[in-house]
Amino acid sequence: MPWAAVCLVLFLAVPQFYLLPEGSTDVAASTVVTILLVPGVLLAARRGSGVELLRLGLFRVLITLLVVRLLALAWSPDPRAGLPLIALLGQFVVTLTLMLQALRQDPALLRRIERWYWPWIVAEAALVLVFRILPDVEDAFLRSIAGIVSGQNTVAALFTGSPNNVFDEAKSGGVFVNANVAGLFLGVNAVAAFAVAAVTGSRWTRVVGFVALATVPVTGSKSATVLAVVLPASVFAARRLIRARRAAESGALGHGSHRRRLRRAHRQLTLGLAGVALLGVVVAVLVAADLSFTQALAKSFGDRTAIWGFGAEAFLRDPLLGLGYGGWDAGFGAYAREHDIYRSFPPHNVLLAAWAATGLAGLVLSAVFFVLTVRLAVRAVLTGEGHYRTFALWTTAAIAWTVIHGLGDNTEIFGDIHLIPILSLLVAYLIVGDREESNDNATAHRRDPATSAVPAVGDVHSEPGTGDAQLPAAVRGPRSGTDQAGDRIS
Repeated sequence: MPWAAVCLVLFLAVPQFYLLPEGSTDVAASTVVTILLVPGVLLAARRGSGVELLRLGLFRVLITLLVVRLLALAWSPDPRAGLPLIALLGQFVVTLTLMLQALRQDPALLRRIERWYWPWIVAEAALVLVFRILPDVEDAFLRSIAGIVSGQNTVAALFTGSPNNVFDEAKSGGVFVNANVAGLFLGVNAVAAFAVAAVTGSRWTRVVGFVALATVPVTGSKSATVLAVVLPASVFAARRLIRARRAAESGALGHGSHRRRLRRAHRQLTLGLAGVALLGVVVAVLVAADLSFTQALAKSFGDRTAIWGFGAEAFLRDPLLGLGYGGWDAGFGAYAREHDIYRSFPPHNVLLAAWAATGLAGLVLSAVFFVLTVRLAVRAVLTGEGHYRTFALWTTAAIAWTVIHGLGDNTEIFGDIHLIPILSLLVAYLIVGDREESNDNATAHRRDPATSAVPAVGDVHSEPGTGDAQLPAAVRGPRSGTDQAGDRIS
């Protein structure tokens, strides 16, 4: 049952459960489960879904990127450092395939996952809030059970020379040791909840979205706080714009009711855009007024530009092959000492990290993946109808959040291992829903394009009786002595 496998993968998304002891390799339970699911996923693909998957440009790009990451082992100074990156990308590919297969077999999948996934999002939000208010509780958590849900070696490194920003009292990560990634996780899941609720109509899922979105600023992530305002506001503005455009297209027919609807849509659009602009001004004023926030934002950007400077120098030396796995860490130390950077940092840019590890091919494929994913979402927004279009709008926000955050932080093309299941589900539903929308439109077009003009017998004789047919104007033709303006298509 693919839906059961999906629920299991989603259940393991937040508490990853690292059960191996400190000193061994950190392997998440979700990774183990995904490996166990590979035979079933391959068998289902062989039975028919595999050919369709390979027709998807998005899927072919992911497979090619996986091959490039494997080849990069050959020129890497530390090939072992590349194994987690290869495993995580493989996990993403398998999870995306699983989601596609499950959605095609079970249209009610989005509702089935409610009890298995969304409670974890609320739990993460609660932990972030508690840890922000009570830092001592967070410290106790990190020193006790955090290794089980965040990685034994990852947590141990916090106390042995590789600290992370959760030690800052102005930040809080919940199960994450990096508050910025916690902000990314909560933000993406907030808009994902709104997307899913648009399809299922679940109030509970929508409430989870509001809870997650409201908790984003509590993490202390400055970029996530800005995105928590900008992206939802952009979705609402886009919805107004699309409604106005549809009304304008309908108003072209010239009917009085259409013209009234068009004027109302224009007023709604104006009010919506004015509201978004006002919200943006308020946020800008608040940010400017909070000098500490502005200074911290400027400092974060300055730190990243110093890191990216090493990437620029390394790119000029060897643009084709990059640095290979382990190459960034090997070279950054000398650069850090030269520029008074107090310790080694990862690239803090998903595209720069792709080039450093796998060369120009990895950089190009990562960028193409982002472009294809965004194009898929935008096309669904422009061509979809009703709930599917609303789903696509919120999914576009989730993808945009992942991409924008990745350009300034140390994340993957799918964000983080915790985001693999929900992002795979969103992208899979875009793909499946896009096919269904296309098929529905084609079927409706083939069925009878003239149905509205030439009614069936059941439409003409709606009730048994004397046989007096109630013909619409398009069939009756002009009536003598009356104004036909209301029936005319101009």
